[in-house]
Amino acid sequence: MFEIGSSLRAARMRQELELSQAEHDTRIRAKYLRALEDERFDVLPGPAYTKGFLRTYADYLGLDAQPFVDEYNARFAPEEDEAAPPPQLRIRHRRRFAVAPWLLVVAVLAASIAMLAWRLSAKGSHHASPATSTAQGRTTTRAALPAAPRTATQPQTGARIVLVARRGRCWLSIHLGSATGRLVYERTLEQGRTARFVSTRLWIRIGAPWNLDATLNGKAVQLPASTGDVVATPTGLRATTA
Repeated sequence: MFEIGSSLRAARMRQELELSQAEHDTRIRAKYLRALEDERFDVLPGPAYTKGFLRTYADYLGLDAQPFVDEYNARFAPEEDEAAPPPQLRIRHRRRFAVAPWLLVVAVLAASIAMLAWRLSAKGSHHASPATSTAQGRTTTRAALPAAPRTATQPQTGARIVLVARRGRCWLSIHLGSATGRLVYERTLEQGRTARFVSTRLWIRIGAPWNLDATLNGKAVQLPASTGDVVATPTGLRATTA
């Protein structure tokens, strides 16, 4: 049987690394690294964190991370955490109207009412012409042109984030809305690969953010310096606490 903890500890000892040094390099707290080596997974924040830490720590020690994650899934992970839904296929191509349909209806009605008012005003004047001569011989315009309907500007309603593994591989776990929302992506993004996601709100757990470049709605955004979580909304990207 493959031993997760002893394999990690043996690799660290072979390289004569202290836990404090590994903590500094991986940005994972030493107590969590020790918990991985002792297979005390109840100490860690949760299954998704555990798998992210396993991947990061194994990569750091020069090991193949996948067997560690597979063994954790087989022996320790809760059943509901093992089955991940397929990657983001539907959210990538979500359509958005440039202008809401009800605004178009309001604009058409406003134009129709304005045109009707102008016609009634023209019929009630003393002359067929929209211009009427006053007693002093001056000319005054009677009929007003209908006002042009207002053009509504549709605010940005989606967070479109692009993640590029520019400097190395990075494990990602992405949920819609919050950490308890629907899981749409959970895997390692290999170096040189790109992942794109679109939603009104995205909760993202990042194993190695120092390896990623990110843009939100076409603008570059700064990721956290250490392993952790962020929330992407149309207004920006912010870090969250565990």
